[in-house]
Amino acid sequence: METNFPRFVEKLHQMNKLPALFFGFNIKTVENRATDVCKALEKKQENKQIPGSEKEQLLTKKRKKIEKSMADLKDDEKVNPKDHKTITKIAELESIMNRLEKIAEIPSDCTYANDQAVGKEVLYKIFDRVKFIKKNKELQKLALRGIGYHHAPLASKGRQMVEMLFRMGFMQVVTATGTLALGINMPCKSVVFLQNSVYLDALNYRQMSGRAGRRGQDFLGNVFFYDIPLPKIQKLMKSNVPELRGQFPLTISLILRVMLLASKADDREDAQAKALSLLKHSLLSFKQPRALAMLKLYFLFSLQFLVKEGYVDRDGNTTGFCGLVTHLHYHEPSNIVFVEFLVKGLFHKLCQRSKKGPRLFSKDVMEKLVLVLAHLFGRKYIPAATVNSKRKFYQSKVFLEDLPEDFAAALHEYNCKIEENFGQFLQIVSTMADMKQEYQLPVSELDFSSTEQLESQLASHLMRCSEGRTAVSPFVCLSGNSELDLLNAGTVNSVILRTIGITAANLPTLHSKTYDNQGRIMPLNAYVLDFFKHGSLAAMAQDNSLHEGDAYYLLRDFALVLKAISVSLCELCDDEDDNVVQAFAQLSQEYWAKLEKV
Repeated sequence: METNFPRFVEKLHQMNKLPALFFGFNIKTVENRATDVCKALEKKQENKQIPGSEKEQLLTKKRKKIEKSMADLKDDEKVNPKDHKTITKIAELESIMNRLEKIAEIPSDCTYANDQAVGKEVLYKIFDRVKFIKKNKELQKLALRGIGYHHAPLASKGRQMVEMLFRMGFMQVVTATGTLALGINMPCKSVVFLQNSVYLDALNYRQMSGRAGRRGQDFLGNVFFYDIPLPKIQKLMKSNVPELRGQFPLTISLILRVMLLASKADDREDAQAKALSLLKHSLLSFKQPRALAMLKLYFLFSLQFLVKEGYVDRDGNTTGFCGLVTHLHYHEPSNIVFVEFLVKGLFHKLCQRSKKGPRLFSKDVMEKLVLVLAHLFGRKYIPAATVNSKRKFYQSKVFLEDLPEDFAAALHEYNCKIEENFGQFLQIVSTMADMKQEYQLPVSELDFSSTEQLESQLASHLMRCSEGRTAVSPFVCLSGNSELDLLNAGTVNSVILRTIGITAANLPTLHSKTYDNQGRIMPLNAYVLDFFKHGSLAAMAQDNSLHEGDAYYLLRDFALVLKAISVSLCELCDDEDDNVVQAFAQLSQEYWAKLEKV
C-alpha cells in the first residue's frame, strides 16, 4: 500500500479532489508519505523528455568557467569594469542563467503546486522565514511541488509556512497528525485518513473530517479512507460522539495560585470574587451538588496541607517558596517534591565545590544534579519489555538510574505525608458515593443490594464482607481489602468507590517506581541526562527511541524548567554566592548552550 500511495494522490488530482489533508497518527508515516509523493513526481519528471535538458551539464560548466574568469578580472586592479569584454561576459552569464532556469523549471504535470495562487517573490519571502530551521531544505523542496507535512515536533516556523501556503492555495497536498485538526483554520476540499490507529475514534473522525468542504467554494466535502478495514470505517461512521464530561479540576498548585491571586492582588475583593468564581463554576459540578461538596472538601484538605508545609499562613497569605511552586505548576507534584528536597538541604549537600578546583562545579556534581532533576521534570517511561531485550545502545545509557538514597528517603517521607492527609479525605468523601450503583455489577447491572438477591450465596457473602467498610467498594471487600488501603496511593484505584469519580491521579504523590499491568517495573527514559552527556539529537532517535522533533521540545521544556528554578532561587536567596544558586545558574547555562548547538 505504501508504493501505491503516490498513485492514489495522483488519482485524487485527476478527479479534481485537491487540495486535501491526509491525516496520520505517526510522525514518521506523515513525513514518509509526503516524501514518497515528491519522489514519484521527481521520477516522473526525469522520465519525461524535456527539450534542452541534455545541454544542462554543458551550460553549467560554461557558467562556472565564466564566473571564474570574472572573479580573476575583479582581482586585477588594472581592468576597467566598463570594459567591453567584461560587459560581454556579464551578458553571456545572464543568458546562461536564464536558459538553466528554464531547463530547471518543474513541468505543470510534475507538481501539485498552484503557481497562480502565489507569486515567486512572495513564495521566496516565505521560504526566507524558514532558512534557519533544521529541515528547511526538505520543506522548500516539497513546497515547490505543492506538498507539505505538519506535526507538533516540526519547528513552529515550518508549521506556519505549511499553513500559510495551504491557505493561500499554493500547496495542495499536506500530510499531518491530529494537531492540525484542532484550532487551526485550514479548510480543504478532501480529507483522507491514512492509517488505522487506536487514536482514530469517533471524536477524532468527526473533528478531522469536519475540515472537508470550503465555505463558499465546495458544495460538498469529500472523505476518503486509505488502508483502513471496512468494519472500522462502518464503526466510525455510525458511532456517536462521546458526551462532554467534566474532569476533576482542582490541584494543589491551582489552589496555591488562587491563594496567591487573592493575597497579592491590589484589589483584594475583586481577586477573591474571581477565585470563588473559578472554584464554583467547574464543568464537573454542573448540576451536580454532590460533586461541588466533594470539591469543597478537596480544597479544605489541600489548604490544610499547604498550611502544614509553610506555603500559606493561617491568615491565608502565601509565604516561603510559594512563587517557585506556582511557576512550575504544570509539573505537579514534582514542583512540590523539588521544594521538599530544597528545604531538607539535600541540594546544599550535593552542590559542593571542589577544594582544589575552580569556582565552577565539577562534571560529576552537574551530572548527579541532572539525574535528580530528571526524576522530577523529565519523567518519560519505557516499556518494561525493553529492559530484557538484546537491543544495543551506542551513545545513550537509555535507562535512568535510581535516585540517590537520601533523595529517595525524602521522597518516601513526602509520599507518606500525602497519603496520610488525602487518605482521610478519601474516607470522608466516600460517604457521598451512590451506594445503590456500588452494589451493581458494572456490565450486567445485577443489583446485590436488593432483598431479592439475599438468597444468593454470593450476595450474602458480599454483605458479610462489606459490613463496617463504607469507604471501599463492596466487591473489593471480597479480596480482604479494607479502608486502610485508601491510605496507600498504589491501591487507591482498585479499592475506591467508582461513583466518587476520584482516582490516584488526583493525589499529588510521586513514586520512584511505576509498574505496568503485569507487575513489571517500567524504567524511566534517561534522555535528559544522556543529552547532557553527549549533546546529540541523533542519539535520541537512535537509542532513546524519541523522534528528533519530540526530543528537542522535551529538552527545551526541561531547559525552561532549569531557567525558571535558577531565576526564582536568585530572587529568593539573599546570598548570591550560595552554592545551590550558583549550581543551578551554571547548569542552566550549560544545558542551554548544548541545546542551542543542535
